[in-house]
Amino acid sequence: MHTTSGRALVLGGGGSTGNAWLVGVAAGLAEAGTDVTTADLTIGTSAGSTAAAHLVGALRPSGTRRSSASSRHRNGLRVG
Repeated sequence: MHTTSGRALVLGGGGSTGNAWLVGVAAGLAEAGTDVTTADLTIGTSAGSTAAAHLVGALRPSGTRRSSASSRHRNGLRVG
């Protein structure tokens, strides 16, 4: 049996409200000292996939919260 250790961030759906909530939670965690962008794997469904793309696309959660409507995808975007 092969085992792998690491951390995954799994984000759920919820439409535009869910997206805003997920980014806000990530920003709040970052302000409290927990950087969720360092997860080994970041995945999401529906709104969670959009939030995941923002979080792993080199935007900090606080910047994502302010610019989610106008941000561009960056090269090297890794969404699992």
